[in-house]
Amino acid sequence: MDANSFSPNAILIQGTTINDLESMISHLLDIKLANASTPKVDENPKDRLYKRKVAAEKLQISLVTLDKWTKQGIIAARKIGSRMYYTDSDINNALKKVSKV
Repeated sequence: MDANSFSPNAILIQGTTINDLESMISHLLDIKLANASTPKVDENPKDRLYKRKVAAEKLQISLVTLDKWTKQGIIAARKIGSRMYYTDSDINNALKKVSKV
């Protein structure tokens, strides 16, 4: 292959072994994971009602995961009309359940 056949995002690495490359990637992942934020459990929940999107943001999960957790009973929800709402207590209890796993 010539240099023109690589994509613009391609990186050519020479002069390193697979073990060196694995070690560098592992080190970078360790740094990134150490700096990753995890949701905090609020000790004094206020029990406001949150829509799905806000609840998912507070839990740092996707809406699909929030729906799965609701169906699996990991998080409780309140149905008002056709909409689902979550309280601070619901969110904190779900965080406690997930952190035990």
